[in-house]
Amino acid sequence: MKRTSFPILGLLCLAAACDREAKPTGGMPAQPATGPAAMGDHGEEHPLGELTLGAHTFRVVQEGDIQAGKEGAINLVFAKGKALPGTARAWIGVESAQGSMKARLAKEGNDTLHGHVEVPKVIPDGSKVWIEIEENGQKLRGSLAWH
Repeated sequence: MKRTSFPILGLLCLAAACDREAKPTGGMPAQPATGPAAMGDHGEEHPLGELTLGAHTFRVVQEGDIQAGKEGAINLVFAKGKALPGTARAWIGVESAQGSMKARLAKEGNDTLHGHVEVPKVIPDGSKVWIEIEENGQKLRGSLAWH
């Protein structure tokens, strides 16, 4: 009985491993494609502009539409080979983040940080996409208008 249970256990482990989704390892292209923006997993990509916070310069790309009460996807795309910040957060709203929820961005590929931000149910006037990076004990932040 012991001899037959070991192979069955091995097959179950193998089947569980095969069920896991493979995640893409490549980052986003350094420059947006010419013509209409490519469709990502979250919808059409909207390059918002470039920010420099401390020693980090990056492009901010919105995926899909920003809608009140929904979730929005944001990417920070760094030049190839540049160090990524240890901690980066994003939110939609006003600088104080009052009424918004900050979302931590996670490394995706070698040159991109990606995150999903909860958009407030009522978007305050003057709201923007805010990015905050922690560096040397300081919180540096900047913003861009969304599309």
